Amino acid sequence: MKDYTVKQSLMIVVGGCALVLLAIYLFTPFFGGSSGGAGSTTRNEEAQLANAIAQYNVVFHNYPTSDNAGLTKNLTGENPQQLRLINLSETSTNKDGQMVDIWSTPYRFAFHSTNSFIITSAGENRTFGDADDVVFNSATNTLPPP
Repeated sequence: MKDYTVKQSLMIVVGGCALVLLAIYLFTPFFGGSSGGAGSTTRNEEAQLANAIAQYNVVFHNYPTSDNAGLTKNLTGENPQQLRLINLSETSTNKDGQMVDIWSTPYRFAFHSTNSFIITSAGENRTFGDADDVVFNSATNTLPPP
């Protein structure tokens, strides 16, 4: 049996998660899910962010900072092991280095304990705290329905 390094093991887990996310993205329309649109894109982005944050927690035994720009740096390789846990396009960040949703509004991250976090997009109207917000809660691993 081959021994894997932490980095190799992490890459295997991240690769597997990426395949699962790709399968969900490709097959959700066939099972009654949303067929596209900005809300669907935001839900997918939040799921990818949640996966990267969870992987960070597995490797470093804590969550990254809740500051958006700092979290972006942590997930893109500025961490003790220089592991890139997520790949972001140019349009995924703003000039301040913050991850933004499809409407160019920075995501909000809240870590409520050592085992849960919430990712929030302000939604199409770019106003936090109303009905069109897209919220991922790690405690339930759910997004609200579209």
